Amino acid sequence: MRAVIPTLGWALAALLGVAAVEVALLRGGIAHVIFAAPWWGLLAVVPIAAVIVRAWLRPRPATMRFSRSRSIARAGRGVAVHFVDVPDGLRLGAALLLCVTSMRPQSTRGADRIQREGIDIVIAFDLSESMETPDIPPSRMIAAQSVIDAFITRRPRDRIGLVGFGSTASTVSPLTIDHGVLRSMVRRLTLRTMDGSTTAIGAGLGMALNRLTESTASSKVIVLLTDGVHNAEGLDPDTIAQEAARRGVQIYTVLMGQHGRNDGNVDPARLERVAAATGGFAYTATDETALSGSFQDLLDKLDTSEIEGQSVLPELYAWLLWPALLLLLGDVVLRSTRLRRFP
Repeated sequence: MRAVIPTLGWALAALLGVAAVEVALLRGGIAHVIFAAPWWGLLAVVPIAAVIVRAWLRPRPATMRFSRSRSIARAGRGVAVHFVDVPDGLRLGAALLLCVTSMRPQSTRGADRIQREGIDIVIAFDLSESMETPDIPPSRMIAAQSVIDAFITRRPRDRIGLVGFGSTASTVSPLTIDHGVLRSMVRRLTLRTMDGSTTAIGAGLGMALNRLTESTASSKVIVLLTDGVHNAEGLDPDTIAQEAARRGVQIYTVLMGQHGRNDGNVDPARLERVAAATGGFAYTATDETALSGSFQDLLDKLDTSEIEGQSVLPELYAWLLWPALLLLLGDVVLRSTRLRRFP
């Protein structure tokens, strides 16, 4: 067990040397270091235990046959014998540094918050059966998917969510900045994934408003895309519009399709009322050009705001990783040269 003490001593000396260099380089910033995963420090028990077990189980010192032992005795012990445990100490020091590295040291001095410009938008998409109508070729549904896809592409800094509604409403995607996944979801949307026999505009608006409940953006918007009139039981669109106005959420409505003046399947006045109650705007799109133009005008009207993200702390693992690698390199060099052991 006596062999453990020199190894621990050299490991401590190596760690103190690294610490002295780190303090000098950080210029007093060591006081601003915290650990994001301190429980990983328990790993330090493993290399220390390995050194102790190795010393406990180590057989008697290695011997080497020599023809004239008296010549060896006269030669005496060299200086290198006092450093025979340095490689083991360097290896242990490197292992302990790697354990500290796994604790994720971070600097509070350089703390910052991710900020980006954008707004939070939820698209409420009508999935009722009437969206199969081909008056906007090839169909209202496919034309709407194409325009929504282009809309998402042109709002790279916004968090966008998607709600589908027919007789009921369901969240297709919560607010997300991962627009690639969102666009894929839009393309995969199909009719009859839910009951589309009626159009619950109130439920669609209510679900979209719920998706914005935890939004921290100063600008929040709902884009309602529908081709029909609210004809389902449940939430009333006007009531939802009043609640949205109270929460500071703007609603923009887009009425799709070629409808007759006395068509009872649409209620443009209600859509205009819903949009006006929240400071939004109501559009009517009778063809794909008008639909694209509606979304272009909507893009021009949307503001931007800064959204503050999670606090980010600079990682300091490199300050420990490189010294650990240098200690391992020193271990390998010494074991291969001056402090090489025989046999």
